[in-house]
Amino acid sequence: MTIQIEHTLSKEEARNRIEQLIERYKNEYKADLQELVVDWAGDRAHIRVKAKGYSTSGNLEVRDSVVELDFYVPFMLQIFNKKIKSAISDEIQQSLA
Repeated sequence: MTIQIEHTLSKEEARNRIEQLIERYKNEYKADLQELVVDWAGDRAHIRVKAKGYSTSGNLEVRDSVVELDFYVPFMLQIFNKKIKSAISDEIQQSLA
């Protein structure tokens, strides 16, 4: 699944806000997360998540006017693709507003 969210921030500010969003999720959902690993290399991050028996991974890239998130949705959750995409898009948009 690929999600692109446009923004008007500097690349550095957009990355800072994404990092803050990830940290908030680490704290807010720590009881549900078995793993949340984010490996940054410049403005690109590889993310691995394991929660409630499901695992996924993907890449996030912060560009000048867009944040792109590309990740795998486990087969059993693919029926919720629209809902997942909407929820993630909304959260990222709010953090970049």
